[in-house]
Amino acid sequence: MKRKSEKILTIFIIFAIVIFSNITNASTVYNRDLSYYPSYLLLGNWVNTSFLVITGIPIPNATLNGFENSNTSIKNIYYGSFGILPYEIQFNIFPAYYSALNLNNTITIEGKNGQIEILSPQGMNSILMLIFPNKKIISSIYIPSNYSINIYSNEAIVNNNPSIYIFFNGTYKLINSNSQKILQVSYSNNGYLEFSINDSKFYSPSYLISYNLNQVNNWLYKSSKVKNTQISNKLVSDYYLSLLLIKDDQNPVTGEFAASPSPIYLYNWLRDSSFAAIALQESGHINSAYKFWIWESNSTQIKDGLWYTRYNFYNGQPDTNFGIPELDSIGLFEIGVYEYFQITHNYSFLTSILPSLNKTLTYEINEIDRNEFHLLPEDLSVWESNLAYNFWTQSIDDIGLYDSSLIYQYLGINNSLIKVAASELNESIMKYFWNGKYFYPSLIPSVIYENNTKIVTLVPSYSNFDSSTILPIDLGFIDPSSQIAYSDVNQEIAHLTVLGGLSRFTNDNYHYSQYLYDSSSPNSPWDITTLFLSYYYELIGNISGSISLLNWVNTHSQNGLLPEAVDPNYGNPLPTTSPLTWSAAMYVITINNLPSNNSNKIDTVITWVILIVLLIIISYAMEKRSVLKK
Repeated sequence: MKRKSEKILTIFIIFAIVIFSNITNASTVYNRDLSYYPSYLLLGNWVNTSFLVITGIPIPNATLNGFENSNTSIKNIYYGSFGILPYEIQFNIFPAYYSALNLNNTITIEGKNGQIEILSPQGMNSILMLIFPNKKIISSIYIPSNYSINIYSNEAIVNNNPSIYIFFNGTYKLINSNSQKILQVSYSNNGYLEFSINDSKFYSPSYLISYNLNQVNNWLYKSSKVKNTQISNKLVSDYYLSLLLIKDDQNPVTGEFAASPSPIYLYNWLRDSSFAAIALQESGHINSAYKFWIWESNSTQIKDGLWYTRYNFYNGQPDTNFGIPELDSIGLFEIGVYEYFQITHNYSFLTSILPSLNKTLTYEINEIDRNEFHLLPEDLSVWESNLAYNFWTQSIDDIGLYDSSLIYQYLGINNSLIKVAASELNESIMKYFWNGKYFYPSLIPSVIYENNTKIVTLVPSYSNFDSSTILPIDLGFIDPSSQIAYSDVNQEIAHLTVLGGLSRFTNDNYHYSQYLYDSSSPNSPWDITTLFLSYYYELIGNISGSISLLNWVNTHSQNGLLPEAVDPNYGNPLPTTSPLTWSAAMYVITINNLPSNNSNKIDTVITWVILIVLLIIISYAMEKRSVLKK
């Protein structure tokens, strides 16, 4: 009997160990040092071509949600109206142990068999791969079996529409199967592989490298310069790198932005994309931002004035099966196009987006008017986790209404109805969300009975603190220097600071669940929320505090690329959702809004000049009075 019970106990212990090891796999087995290098990146020629690069850096729980740990590969080769072409290119260097996006907009990948450099010169339909083996590197190009292919000594032509021209200087072999053809090119010495779409001309690697460098440098040169000289060279470098990431994450044809190259985020979330467009226009890349605002103004809506939450990154079609509509996209559209106009003074742009703007305003005004609390409808808001009246959505849309009233004013259109709606919404937000110390992040209706009368009121949907209340303050919902703003922000800091950054809300287990599980515990600090606070510090004059948080973000990056979140114990970037386009956008926005530290010197000079002039005037007056007395 004793043996039997011991046997049962042993089986139970083994079972528990297996279960526990599966649960804790991310934190005990996964090499966290690898998460400082991106597993997924997008690259393109910024005109009509984009492709996804799987670097070969492994991630934990790779089988979940479309992840894969595999050899370095190029997938989702997108070519304008043709969509995604049915090709894939792989290299046998798994596992990779280094990857980076460089300031010349190339991708470097290093693995057990050598190094790969990938680039796509702006405006050219070529993907160039430079190969530096320390052991034999084999590139495998997967081609549909029904496509015909002609191979010569250093060139292969795939006869289809569009035609594909492959140039190489390695040893080739063609493998045929029922499902596909594989063109294998082996390299024992340094070499190249050029994948060209609809262009039969061979360009030497040195030409493509030089051309790419010139084009990227010209684009970066047009960027707004960092005004504050307290910023380190490393932070400036990350500013330009973030701009490149945002641009690479933009669909070159439609203008949409991928939330991340990571497979689960390879969609155009309107919220994230709005911040990407704002970051680009604030940094001087007007045409890139213009392309997105025009796309959004013409995109398919659920009904007039109400967008879907996310859209297909490659064709712009709405994801009709994803969640409840999130209404913050309305306010962000209004904020974004108003800022675009403030930068460009382009009246024809306002005219082009006006039909869409009219629809959003009609929707907002009608909803605020019919709602008993004079609020916009409940939605899932920024974190997509809580159906309620959310402070984030209500305040973002209130700012959008105010900006829209100014757009109407510029166009000479009566804006009285917009002003009334904005005023009503603002009063309701302050009435229901402000509790004297901080803003409730979300409210839900509650029914109470008094004297046989049913009364509907609003109560907090949960007691959590939430850092999403900070950014609307940054954007001007209330004065950032006000006592209300100061109190709210400091409450969030007190309750949400983790490892020096700011988590989203208390008891946040998004990365600490079987959905992703790449964090060692709940409450991961997020880059965007930490940057919300950095931005706030700028606005109240705490420049050293702002720069300190910018340095925090850089320290926890993937070679300068910003993740969604950071492990709350180990500090490594969480790789399943990295790099995140919104993180890069918030970094660019925050850097661009840092005040110039030369302003203090200028103010001092002006003060001294005024003082000297006053002294001269006083001296002259006194001298004149003295003469008169004589």
